[in-house]
Amino acid sequence: MPPPGPPGPLPGCQVWDGNHCKGDQIETEATFEANRWYTPLAGEPDYQASFQDYGRLVAYVHVVYADPSLESTTVEIRATHKDKGTQLKYSFGRKSQTSNTATFSREQTEPLVVSVSGSDGSKLELEPIDFRWNAPIIRELAGDFRGGQKGAVVELFGWPHADVEAECKDLATMGYLGVKIFPAMEQLMATKPFNNNINPWYFMYQPVSYRLHGRMGTRDDLRNMIHTCRSLGVRVYADAVVNHMAGGGNDANTHHRNPGAGCAKWGNKTSSLPGGHSPSYTQSFTYTVGTRTGKQPLQEFPAVPYGPLDFHCERALSSWNDPLQLNAGWLSGLTDLNTEREHVQERIAAYFTDLIGIGFSGFRVDAAKHIKPEDLVGIFTKLKRNLGGTLPSDFFTWLEVLLGGEADMLICKADSGYNYGCGFTAKLGAAGFTASEIEQVKTWNSGYPKEPEKGIDECDIGKSGTRRTVIQNDDHDQQLPGSSSRDMQSTGCVLIKGCPDDDHRSFEVTLFSNPPGSRDNHNDYSIRTILSSFYWGKGGALGMPDGKSDCALCTTNCGSCQGMPLKRAHDPTSKGYDKGDGEYTRVHRDAAIVAAMRTWMGLENSMSESVQIVV
Repeated sequence: MPPPGPPGPLPGCQVWDGNHCKGDQIETEATFEANRWYTPLAGEPDYQASFQDYGRLVAYVHVVYADPSLESTTVEIRATHKDKGTQLKYSFGRKSQTSNTATFSREQTEPLVVSVSGSDGSKLELEPIDFRWNAPIIRELAGDFRGGQKGAVVELFGWPHADVEAECKDLATMGYLGVKIFPAMEQLMATKPFNNNINPWYFMYQPVSYRLHGRMGTRDDLRNMIHTCRSLGVRVYADAVVNHMAGGGNDANTHHRNPGAGCAKWGNKTSSLPGGHSPSYTQSFTYTVGTRTGKQPLQEFPAVPYGPLDFHCERALSSWNDPLQLNAGWLSGLTDLNTEREHVQERIAAYFTDLIGIGFSGFRVDAAKHIKPEDLVGIFTKLKRNLGGTLPSDFFTWLEVLLGGEADMLICKADSGYNYGCGFTAKLGAAGFTASEIEQVKTWNSGYPKEPEKGIDECDIGKSGTRRTVIQNDDHDQQLPGSSSRDMQSTGCVLIKGCPDDDHRSFEVTLFSNPPGSRDNHNDYSIRTILSSFYWGKGGALGMPDGKSDCALCTTNCGSCQGMPLKRAHDPTSKGYDKGDGEYTRVHRDAAIVAAMRTWMGLENSMSESVQIVV
């Protein structure tokens, strides 16, 4: 069935240009709410079974724990039907009821299955709910871990969940506090190359929904990994992408074209969801209208659910020292969430609560400097409420706030109006966060190691100290060819850009033995992270060695495909600094680095022979 007209498909090679910001406008105009419900229904063109009934019904689960013990909770299904008169029923654990809330406690020993249905026959099966009380208690390990507030976190870039699970035994023996995995939500995938790469690494940072089915594994895989690691004494941290959703044009719409590229056309992207993908729509490069709306698509991610008004109007992010653009600009074309909106804050807080429920101990907030400080305060305030009124004692988070010429605004000057240092701290305090809770909501020090003072409140180490920061030498963004996101000059280096092993090892040892800016190595910089990554593929291929960037998976325009074959991430015989195209580096297993870390943690420099590393 063709889309209705008029306006119907645009003529020639025109594309829709509605919802572009004018002047200082940042909000999508309210009239665009009429463009919602773009998802096709069963029997309509482009429908897939994984779309369920998102074309007329959306919902998400809101969990609030009764108190800080996290042993009982109220579960609310927040649902919206396209037709407001439709009566809804809610199912908790296969039990149907007219109320959208139910309470649960430790007697619920399995993930809770939930769904919602309408009197018109519509139905949605939602993500199962994991309750924190079902996550194993973290095994106590020897060392100066301070209840989870001090230690080294290994960032395993591109490691499938099963490999992380297998690595956790050795991480515990080595004495690491925890492991950070990369985005685990439903994320963009494709069977067609993008800039000649099949499923490049940065597709992981383009969410389709908050369902915990990422390319590294399913929700079940994730739960198994977290539970195993916690049982061994290793905490797990998430990489949370909440500034944006998938980029404009990277969606489920089968009709896109680019007037600036010879009217090239392309179809839909898929996702990491097993057995199909959730519907997702953006306004970019589109020329058709919805079958039932008769209007152009706008930003709509029904499986979250987000609708058009939950996003900022479209503007390119072209200034790094203009607060309006930092907050509301579309970073590299990524559809920017309107985090000022109550619904958006509540939904992000619910996602964070789900992460805690399945057993994460904290998370890194990606692109945090593109979320206004007061919006982050609103999100964390709602998370704290959801967790019984306080943050768990071992919880911490760190915010990706990359610094450049705008360091004065972002960190140094508390009264700049867009500040993640003292200004952010003051806003958290005004919202009721205690001094210890404020320290748990950490700011990553991106000035480290070259200019560590640039990552400290007021940019004055002598005044502010360095206790409330997370530090690292290299991060995954720096590895991208041509990246200048953190200029370390002679104070650090990025391994996979040609840095000699001995130099990199020396910087990592310094991270634990005498980090720049520290006045008291025992207490300063309480969280220190190590990146174990992988080398890019042959010819500079920017995929990942998890098997999902292999050109064998390509189905369209495959002639120029640059792929990366599968490599096993977990290797119990590795001594670190493994080399080769598409090979994992595993630097966290290096004997000198492990020894320096263990000394910092107050551990003896001897380990079980089961770990094949000589220290």
